[in-house]
Amino acid sequence: MGIVTASRTRSALVVLALGTLAGLTGEAAAEEIVSAEGAVSHDNNLSRALSASDIVSDTALNLAVSGGFHFALGERDAITLTGDLRASQFRQFHGMNSTALGGTASWSKKFGLGAFVPWTKVSASVAGERYGENVRDGLRTNVTLRAGQRLSERLELSGGGSFERFRADNVTQVVPRLSGDAFSLEGRSLFGRADYVLDDRWAVFAGARARNGDVTSSTRLNPEIFLYSSALTPDPAFGSDYIAYRLSGATTWDFIAGMSLALSDYSSANLAVGRALTYASGGIEYQSTQINASIIFNY
Repeated sequence: MGIVTASRTRSALVVLALGTLAGLTGEAAAEEIVSAEGAVSHDNNLSRALSASDIVSDTALNLAVSGGFHFALGERDAITLTGDLRASQFRQFHGMNSTALGGTASWSKKFGLGAFVPWTKVSASVAGERYGENVRDGLRTNVTLRAGQRLSERLELSGGGSFERFRADNVTQVVPRLSGDAFSLEGRSLFGRADYVLDDRWAVFAGARARNGDVTSSTRLNPEIFLYSSALTPDPAFGSDYIAYRLSGATTWDFIAGMSLALSDYSSANLAVGRALTYASGGIEYQSTQINASIIFNY
């Protein structure tokens, strides 16, 4: 529990630091912002397993809330600072239930005036995460660079890159000379997205991402994965006989498509379907499909 408390403390300090920075930018035009998202999601391979006998699926209720300040620095630049809270509750695999507390800071710039000029945005976030099974607890950090441009009244294209790191708080070594740190991961991604407005209320979107780095696959004892894993540890989130294997240097292709319906000036209903294909050394590969239905509120 001491390690978990330390993770919470780090997250609280980040939120406090963001609040302090907000005070230092008091001369800029400050606007309070709040966003909330409630969602139902389904994942048909939650364990990221290879064998059909080890694949588990589940449905979760998700909530994300952010609040903070948006500082307009003239007509083209802005800084946004938020505190973030996320929570997930799974129907069957309660070891995957999670809460996360952290903060995000971002800087955005428009290269000109008007709706059709290019823009860019740099953001950094940190969050302490706690799970139903504490072997998964840890600290997640992310840095992302985005750029885009609205090409017409209906079409906007965007893309960018990101670096993500997760450091597990609790590490259990079970095999001599092999790390037990199966949940500490690093990855780099490139992504692109297109958004298209159909009319005053409906919009559609599609995107793709290529990620290279560490992944965790949880299966029952699997000699094939063991040979290529850089770390392993028991993963009781899926059962007492499941083992989490870290695979380094894996490539994942993510594809997503969806639609959005404006409910008001501040809210929308959204439906998205995602497909992920992961390839690792030794011919190891697995796939997963995610379906997400959400209501989003921004003010």
